[in-house]
Amino acid sequence: MATISIIIVSYNGLEETTAPCLESIFRYTPGKGYEVIVVDNNSSDGTASYLTGLMAREPRLKCVLNGSNRGFAGGNNDGIGMATGNVLVLLNSDTLVRPGWLEGLTGPLSRDSGIGLIGPVSNAVGNEQKIHTDGKAPESVIEQGLRWAARSRGRSFETEMLSFFCVGFRRDVLDRVGLLDEGFGRGFYEDDDYSLRVRKAGYRLVCAEDVFVYHKGGGSFGKPGSDVKNLLRENRRRLEKKHGEPHNRRSMWRLQLDLVEAYLADGSGRPLSPDLRYRIANRLKVVCEHRPGSPFKKLFLFWRLLELQWKTGIPHAEIPDCAESRRT
Repeated sequence: MATISIIIVSYNGLEETTAPCLESIFRYTPGKGYEVIVVDNNSSDGTASYLTGLMAREPRLKCVLNGSNRGFAGGNNDGIGMATGNVLVLLNSDTLVRPGWLEGLTGPLSRDSGIGLIGPVSNAVGNEQKIHTDGKAPESVIEQGLRWAARSRGRSFETEMLSFFCVGFRRDVLDRVGLLDEGFGRGFYEDDDYSLRVRKAGYRLVCAEDVFVYHKGGGSFGKPGSDVKNLLRENRRRLEKKHGEPHNRRSMWRLQLDLVEAYLADGSGRPLSPDLRYRIANRLKVVCEHRPGSPFKKLFLFWRLLELQWKTGIPHAEIPDCAESRRT
C-alpha cells in the first residue's frame, strides 16, 4: 500500500502534457512509497492506449478510463476513490516536476497537523504562488524556478487560497472536509471552494516556497472554447451562493506587494540577506508585470514602491520600472 497518492486528471494533450508529466514524475521521484493514479476523461487522442501500455510496465501507475468527461472535480474524486495513500497530491497533467518536489510538499504535512493544504510556487498561476521567470522554454523556466527554490530553503507563507494545479493534503483533512464539489462541472472555482472549506474547518493553507513545479496551463481541460467566460461567471455565482458571501480575488500586484511586506516584517529590521533581496526583486517583477491600469491604482502602486524602497534600502536601479511593464 502506497503512503502517497498522486492523482492526475487528463483530457487529450497526450504528447504535449500527459506523457511528459508522467515521464518527469517517474524519472525524478524515486522510491516505491507512492502511487500515481491517472484519471482520463474520455480523451480521443490515444491517451487510453498509452496509459494501458505504460501501466503494464510501471507498477506504481493506476488508471481510471472514464467514458465521459467528468470534469476536474469529478475526475479527481474518481482518483481519490482509488487512492490508498495517507497523503494525497492533486497534480495537473500540464506540469513538470523535478527532484525533491514530493518530499518538499508532503514533509510539512506530516510535521504540522495544522496545515490543511500545501502547494508549491510556479511560473503560471493566478495568485502569490507565482514567481517571475523569463522566456517560455520549459527547461529554462524550470532552471529559474529551481534557482528560486534553492534560495528559499525552509521558506513558506500562509495564504487564503491555493491553486489546484498542484496541491497536497492528508487523508484526515479529506475525511473532515469531503470531496471536491462536482457541481462546478468542467472546472473553475472548485479550488477556491475547497480552500474556503478547508479554512472554515480550522486548517491553514501554506505555500512552500522551496518547491517549484512547472505549469504550462490549461492541460487538464484541453483547449478552452468560447464558453469559458460563461462558465467562469456561472461558477463564481455558484461559489458565492454556496458560501453566502461575495468572492473577489485580489489582484496579483496587491498580493505580491503584501507578500514582500510580510518578508520585511519577518526580517524584524535586520539587514537584507542576498537571498531575501533576490526574492523581493523577483516578487516586484511580478508586481510590475501585472501593474494596474487605472490612474488612481497606478499612483497607489507608485507610492507603495517608494515606501518599499525606503524600508529596504534597495537602490532605485534594482526596483523594476513598472512604467515599462505590460498591464494585466
